[in-house]
Amino acid sequence: MNTKKKMNQALTRNQIISSIVWASVILGCSLNPGSSNKEIMYILLSGFFIEFLRISSFNKSVKKDNNEEVN
Repeated sequence: MNTKKKMNQALTRNQIISSIVWASVILGCSLNPGSSNKEIMYILLSGFFIEFLRISSFNKSVKKDNNEEVN
């Protein structure tokens, strides 16, 4: 039961942080009215890489926690 609760909290936190990242990406694109497509592309790519690094580190921590609980 404790494992389910910890996983639920981690997934909820992960979803909230992901929402904040993409909301800031959307705001960054919309608050730059005179920006070129290249600037918008850089903002979108930075959002993608932030999410990619976050998700990969989250997956590593979940695997580490699962291995510790099994042993």
